[in-house]
Amino acid sequence: PAGMSEDIFKAIQFIANHVNQNISVADIASELNMDRTTLSKKFKRELGFNISAYIMRRKLEESKSLLSYTDKTISEISEYLCFSSQSYFQNVFKQKYGITPKEYRKQAK
Repeated sequence: PAGMSEDIFKAIQFIANHVNQNISVADIASELNMDRTTLSKKFKRELGFNISAYIMRRKLEESKSLLSYTDKTISEISEYLCFSSQSYFQNVFKQKYGITPKEYRKQAK
């Protein structure tokens, strides 16, 4: 995409392809043969937010799809997306969207 370096595009692709894994900034930097700090600064400079926030956003977007289009339990979704616990998943989901995953699923059906 215009205005985005190849490194950052590759980082975004890596995150998208590994959203169901426990990925860190260090993992992405290693994949791109970059220093972690350099990657973090470049990501923030080009996109305006930090890479950890982007990883979380992608996980939450994926969780919305899973809640809408699968019968996986909230616990299974939390585990699949590598959240540290189901309660943490529910808390960050509610923080981001203003409703719980269960409420979201009811609305989506």
